[in-house]
Amino acid sequence: MTEFANPLQLALFSRLTAGLSPVKVYDSPPNQPDGLPNSDFPYVVIGDDTFAPFDTDTSIGNSCTVTLHVWSRYNGKKETKTIMGSIFQLLHRQASSLSASGYNFIDCLFEFGEVIEEIDGKTRHGVCRYRILLEKI
Repeated sequence: MTEFANPLQLALFSRLTAGLSPVKVYDSPPNQPDGLPNSDFPYVVIGDDTFAPFDTDTSIGNSCTVTLHVWSRYNGKKETKTIMGSIFQLLHRQASSLSASGYNFIDCLFEFGEVIEEIDGKTRHGVCRYRILLEKI
């Protein structure tokens, strides 16, 4: 794993937790046994990420992608789409709002999003991905 993983995770967790309250943000999804109460929804999970070198002659950087998951039990897609819209407002082209000691966030770009109805027929799953450029300072 790259040295950029923890700073990226911390910056995203901090920004999303502050900006989406009272919607909970998790680093790892909560245990989801059958019959998870609807009161535990909605929530957001910071999912998988990728890292590729983005170095210049004068800096060490990474081009990272991160997948975010929105989970809802609202009857319809409105709640999921609203939360995904809030995430977009918090992250897209808002690199200056992300921070981690020793790192400069250069850009944050929305790549895609979709909402899926899960097989249980009552859970909506929003998936969105962002590309984030950052450098070590």
